[in-house]
Amino acid sequence: MFSCLASAREVLNRLGVGLQTMDGSSCCGYQSYRLSSPVTWKYLTARNLALAARMGHDILTNCNDCYLSFRKVGKELADDPHLKGIVDDALRLEGLEYNAKAGVCHIAEVLHDRIGLKRITEAVVKPLKGFRFATQPGCHMFRPEELAMPDGPEPRKLDELVEALGAETSDYPHRLDCCGSPMQASDEEASLRVADRKLRSVRDGGFDGIVTICPHCFRTLDAGQGGTGAASGDEGKRVPVIHYTQLLGLAMGFSPARLGLQFNMSPVGGIIDRV
Repeated sequence: MFSCLASAREVLNRLGVGLQTMDGSSCCGYQSYRLSSPVTWKYLTARNLALAARMGHDILTNCNDCYLSFRKVGKELADDPHLKGIVDDALRLEGLEYNAKAGVCHIAEVLHDRIGLKRITEAVVKPLKGFRFATQPGCHMFRPEELAMPDGPEPRKLDELVEALGAETSDYPHRLDCCGSPMQASDEEASLRVADRKLRSVRDGGFDGIVTICPHCFRTLDAGQGGTGAASGDEGKRVPVIHYTQLLGLAMGFSPARLGLQFNMSPVGGIIDRV
């Protein structure tokens, strides 16, 4: 998922967003430990928040799962003093303490709400007129509602961000369905069938490709298409999958290599050639 990070850094820097690497940070633990070791997951998430607080910065996450993890664990630590004590005991071994001072921003919030659609449109030097894209907001852009996620319950921010580049978007069957990523470890074939159903809808809808905002969705839909065809018994025509910050970067005039497009496994060459 290097291309998601590389393209985000390029476009955010051009748009004037200052980024600072958080030394010592780790995976939030959501995918790896949420079910097998919940306390480990909560400790890892709290540790990243504590590191950001020590730096005096908020966290900008490019990942839907990380955003959910930060929001969910933050709420649990605020509501459960016993859990907070367990986590703080572990954090003290590194001289850290969780204090809820670090805020968390999803990249879609930064682009849509803080930078704004007007500034993004003004940064476009290669408008994407004539393109029609499907969007994949990903589950944790709008679920669960009780945690006030970045969008929803009828998510439109990603569509509006795509449209700010000059392209069109429209609805399609299974748009709000999961990409299948959470099932990969427990039932890979079921995961591939879920992804295949979504990709078939995009292909049948005549879209130029599907745009993601979550790296897990990107990885599942981009890298897994050979597997989805095998799982469904239909190799079919592969669907171009492009991450939003890659698409934004193309519209802003960045070279494909600067955006990591050489690492995409789906056929994005047609999109690159037309921009």
